[in-house]
Amino acid sequence: MTAPLDGPEVQTLTPGERVAAGVLADIEAGRLKHGDQLPAEPDLQAAYGVGRAAVRSGLDRLRQRGLIVTVHGSGSFVARPGQQQPPMSLTDRMLQDIRDGIAEGRWNEGDQLPKEPELMAMYNLSSPAIRAALRELREEGLIHSRGRLGRFVGPEGIAVRREPTKGEAISGEIASRIRQGRYRPGEALPGETALAEEFGVTRKVVRAALERLRDQGLVNTVPNKGTFARKQD
Repeated sequence: MTAPLDGPEVQTLTPGERVAAGVLADIEAGRLKHGDQLPAEPDLQAAYGVGRAAVRSGLDRLRQRGLIVTVHGSGSFVARPGQQQPPMSLTDRMLQDIRDGIAEGRWNEGDQLPKEPELMAMYNLSSPAIRAALRELREEGLIHSRGRLGRFVGPEGIAVRREPTKGEAISGEIASRIRQGRYRPGEALPGETALAEEFGVTRKVVRAALERLRDQGLVNTVPNKGTFARKQD
C-alpha cells in the first residue's frame, strides 16, 4: 500500500494532499512512468472531485519533492532519476530546430521559413506561441519578416527566395494563358467567382491577381462589364 504524503491518514487528507497521494500511487504502481505526462488539470479535477486550486496544490507538493517537473505551456511530467531540468517545451524544441538548421546550413540566408500553419502542425503550437518564438529569433538577428510574404533567414534587405503567393501564382497562370492565345485580345476573362472556384481561393485573392495583371498591361477592367485581355505588343 502506498504511504500517503506527509503521514496523515487517507481520510484526513486535504483535497490537495489527496491529489498528490493519488498521483504518487500511480507513479509507484508504474501506471505513470518516468517521462510520462500527467493528465491535464481538468482531468485531475474530474478524477479526484476537487477544484483547480486543489490540483495545483497537489502538483506543487510533488514538484517540491522532485517527483514531477512542469513545463509552462506543455504540462507536468514524471521526473526521471537525477533529472535537474524539465523536458524541453514544444516552443523550445522549435527554436532549437530553427537555430540548428541555420547553424548547420540547412537554411541559408534568404531562405523562407515554413509558414505559420505549417509550424503549428509540426510542433502542435498555437499561433500566438509561434509568433512569440519567431519574434525571439528576429530579435536575435537570425530571421526577419516581410509581412504577408513570410519570414526569411538573415537580416532585412537581403535577397530572398520564396514561394509565390496565391495571387502571384494565379496572375502567372492567367498571363500564360493570354500569351498562349487562350484568351484573345478583347476577350473577357471568367468572372471573379468563376476564377475563385477554379483556383480554390477567395475573391479577394482573385482581385489581387487581376490587379497584378493590370499593372503588367495584360488586362483592362471595365466597370460593370468585366476584365478583358489586352492586345500584346
